[in-house]
Amino acid sequence: MAASGKHPIHHPSTIMPRRTILLCLTLTTALLPWSSYCFASPGLPLSNARPSKKRGPFGPDANNSGATTSAGGSSASTTLGTSGSAKGKSTIISGTPFRGVARHFSSANNAESSTSSSSSSLPPSQLESIVANAKSATIGLGKKMDLTDPTLRTQYLTAMTAGLAVSLAMVPEAVSFSFVAGVSPLVGLWTTVVLGFFAALFGGRAGICSSASGACAVVVAALCASHGSGYLAGCATLAGLLQIVAGSAGMGKLIRLVPHPVMVGFVNGLAIVMLKAQLTHFQSAGKFLSAFSPEGAATYGCTLLTMALVRLGIPKLQEKVNAAKAVPPTLGGVVLTSIMARVFKWPLKTLADVAGAETFKGGLSVLPKIGLPSSVWTPFVNAPLETLRIILPYAITMAAVGSIESLLTLQLLDGIIDDGKRGSTKREVIGQGIGNLASGLTGGIGGCALIGQSLINAQSGGGVSRLSGMSMAMFLALGIVACAPLLGQIPVVALAGVMLLVCQSTFSWGSLRLLGKVPNLDLFIISLVTFVTVKDDLAKAVLIGTITSALGFAWKQSTTISATISQTKLDPPSGPTLPNVKSYNINGPLFFGSTQAFSRIFSVKEDPDDIVIDFTGSRVFDHSALEAINNIADRYGALGKRVYLRHLSKDCARLLGNVHGGGLPPYEVVESNSNDPFYGVAEKPEFYNDVPVPKSA
Repeated sequence: MAASGKHPIHHPSTIMPRRTILLCLTLTTALLPWSSYCFASPGLPLSNARPSKKRGPFGPDANNSGATTSAGGSSASTTLGTSGSAKGKSTIISGTPFRGVARHFSSANNAESSTSSSSSSLPPSQLESIVANAKSATIGLGKKMDLTDPTLRTQYLTAMTAGLAVSLAMVPEAVSFSFVAGVSPLVGLWTTVVLGFFAALFGGRAGICSSASGACAVVVAALCASHGSGYLAGCATLAGLLQIVAGSAGMGKLIRLVPHPVMVGFVNGLAIVMLKAQLTHFQSAGKFLSAFSPEGAATYGCTLLTMALVRLGIPKLQEKVNAAKAVPPTLGGVVLTSIMARVFKWPLKTLADVAGAETFKGGLSVLPKIGLPSSVWTPFVNAPLETLRIILPYAITMAAVGSIESLLTLQLLDGIIDDGKRGSTKREVIGQGIGNLASGLTGGIGGCALIGQSLINAQSGGGVSRLSGMSMAMFLALGIVACAPLLGQIPVVALAGVMLLVCQSTFSWGSLRLLGKVPNLDLFIISLVTFVTVKDDLAKAVLIGTITSALGFAWKQSTTISATISQTKLDPPSGPTLPNVKSYNINGPLFFGSTQAFSRIFSVKEDPDDIVIDFTGSRVFDHSALEAINNIADRYGALGKRVYLRHLSKDCARLLGNVHGGGLPPYEVVESNSNDPFYGVAEKPEFYNDVPVPKSA
């Protein structure tokens, strides 16, 4: 779509009728009470400083009061320290603490919280919420908001302003990803609205913001290039259904297998990818703008001004003016630079210049149509199998990529937002599936959670309520319909300045100091995942990093198995006592990776006729380990020698017996006692309850 050099806000045809604006405001007002049925309880804000070991006071009277909890009829007094902050990590771009809850409370609230019994079972990280508002701290699904409470009003207002800030940051990303996918920018914007609303409503935790994403756009771009854009909505719909099924099956728990070095490489690579995406706004014809040209000076100056306002100016203002705390620094910085650019007529590219004036014309005509487009529905009705054959591979890839990126974002926010809760991987995958399903049914291209915008949301105070993500979608929808010409006048580089700060806070700078302090394999995995994320895509990087970590772990464990040789006394089940028998005392895990090293331990030809293999210091993990034990016994048996297996768990003995038709061969005797552990090799649970040891023939 061609870019327009005119300013739509001054064109008579682009000014919205009053009836349209009133209709949009009425719809938004009607949606707000319904959207409040799923709010997270208020949480404790994070501090910018390193947390101390003691929690500090939450109000001016904290030195004279304490928090008392009781459990099981007995009371335990917990005294808050005189200094400190919430425990947890903090990632900042604005220089101010995470907002979203009140930091001070009145004596009336103190009295109310001391008599409330609902606060007795909550963790210390939610003490401020309980003290501030004990009765409404348990707001959940189906409960109405109490807007008469000033603390809750502050929380909801903060969440909504955070959503407004994120909605502005979503616009250039959605437009850019639309170009990547090969569709109109309006498709990407409405995908962000629909997906963002439903994913926030049904997702795994508050604070996550979802939109059309680059990882998913790359997947559907290949489908668009090979079969046209008509199948994109069907692909998003099918991907949503697959995510709902996968989430219901609990497959989101597999994210636990992602090691920490992979997470570090993921955030580093993602920061570099976001940085590269922002650098395109400072280029013209493939070259960076000159700082001495009017356009270059305005571009670099506006970016630096936005960063300075977000990091320094607005936080300083918030320290002096309490009313300014209701506005997130990111939102305030973008609005101020946009006004200055308009007043001083800086030669800057606006959102309307990038996406085209048609994208920001506004009006009800830009609303998406509900239902699959005929370009998808007609082929599916006529040839359903052929249509599924086309879109199924892309839908599977899109569902996997979107789920992985969303779950990694969930884990990252769990470490940043200390509200005493952990996100649900099951609900997050299902929420993303519902969002993609709704997006596909409105003609969208699908997407997933965006870590950069989620960080902006959390740092603006939206990490304590789902209302932030839902309001992001509603504000963006309102902007597209009613305020599109005004929204189109925002300079792109103002939003790029915010994203540059997000890149700086996303990158794990501490990983640069790990050289020589962690294993070289972990450093290699961090570098590998970062490289693949930048060069290819996130899902492939996480998969490669996880496999590399698993293989590295298996290799390390395979080299740890060893044995010490000693002489022991043996009382076999049958036969006389053997006073002096050679014993191999195995140390280390026995599994598929260590079976060869296990076999090389024994000197079969040189050993006496009777030997003992003692598994007290070892553990048997899999079928390969059982086969290794059986092969060693066979080698000794071929020479007429007897092997005594000591302290091998009963389930392992039973499985060895099954190999030989219910009993053990004549040359193999198992010695065990009630203290031997159960290793869990056997799949059937009955093997763990009084399993008899097979008798030797």
